[in-house]
Amino acid sequence: MRLRGSILAVAVCAALPTVSSAVDFHYSGFSTAGYSEVDKDGVLYRSSTNKEAIDSSGSLEYDSIVGLQGTVRFHDQWSVTAQGVVKTQPDGDFGPSLDWAYVKWQPLSNLAIRGGLTRPPTFMFSDSVYLGYANTWARPPLEVYGISPVYQMTGVDAVWSLNAGPVKVTVQPYAGVGELTLPIAAGGDASIDVKDWYGLAASGEIGSFTGRIGYHTKTYDGEMRSTQGLVNTLRAAGFADAAAKVGFEGNKSPIFNIGLQYDNGSTFVISEYAKRGSERVVVPELTGAYVTAGHRFGSFAPYVTYATLTVDSPRSTNLIPRTSLVGIALDTQLDNLAAATSDQDSYGVGLRYELPAFAFLKGAVLKGQYDHINPKDGGKGFLSAAPAGFSDSVNMYTLTADFLF
Repeated sequence: MRLRGSILAVAVCAALPTVSSAVDFHYSGFSTAGYSEVDKDGVLYRSSTNKEAIDSSGSLEYDSIVGLQGTVRFHDQWSVTAQGVVKTQPDGDFGPSLDWAYVKWQPLSNLAIRGGLTRPPTFMFSDSVYLGYANTWARPPLEVYGISPVYQMTGVDAVWSLNAGPVKVTVQPYAGVGELTLPIAAGGDASIDVKDWYGLAASGEIGSFTGRIGYHTKTYDGEMRSTQGLVNTLRAAGFADAAAKVGFEGNKSPIFNIGLQYDNGSTFVISEYAKRGSERVVVPELTGAYVTAGHRFGSFAPYVTYATLTVDSPRSTNLIPRTSLVGIALDTQLDNLAAATSDQDSYGVGLRYELPAFAFLKGAVLKGQYDHINPKDGGKGFLSAAPAGFSDSVNMYTLTADFLF
């Protein structure tokens, strides 16, 4: 954890000379250039919020990103931070977006309060999910990090740290609102509001060990166009109770997360467990976990990862009696929706190579990663698309170059 903290410090605190005696301006930049492909035609690998996918033709855009962050400090206690990135957007276009924008007040050395556009601490590495240089993998395991489709929040949080004997404790409560944006197959994207979003993450660090636990909950406020038609059809057919259990509207989706990390500077082990609850068919209940282990040999760091995803919701809804042709058709449609995600395991092996800093580059890393993805139960796992009747495993190959400047 100490090593990771130093990496993040370099990434966000590349300081320029003081602008004036009262105002300091700091900036830093980061980028990732990546290429990935899978070995099966018709298979698409992507997160639920990204239209760009990794397929058998390969993708140069899925993992690629450029970011710039600036902080203006007006006072010992007050600062403003903004971060912009250029990456693939939910509609599939490669373009700019604002990732962070907040005001920070630090009344005490061990207490900071932020307000604005931030990223909730849903998982252990939520704050650096786009900062490839700070992460061990080419990308965080989707079996855990794909469980939450929303990562930006407009609201407030507080970070409070203290020492409890030999243990450094950090507590981070937060509350706010957000927006879930999903790609549309026909083009563009669609969004619904996220309300009642709040949670708490707490971590403890002692020596080479770091433990973390968190609880997070949010409620979707609105219906996606992709599910609104089905909801309307169910209501019109007299199945109002079934319609209320299908879409996003009013769905409360809590996430419980536990993480553990060991890093003595040479050997490292990272593991996380996450469980998502849900009250609707379109958002299945999921349990994900992974463990990564590796060792640093000078500038080289080989690592291996095992990850697993379990769908806790039933794959058959039984919400509509199959006593008529209409009932059979609608129940089949609901069952297909419930079975859209299935269990999967994945196995990965990777190599990280740290390049020496030079010129304006403060850090550079090359990564190569191989993933073997094994969907179960005759489904497609967490893959976003697969051919009809697909029941095979998938191999994915990734090369990335991460930079700090």
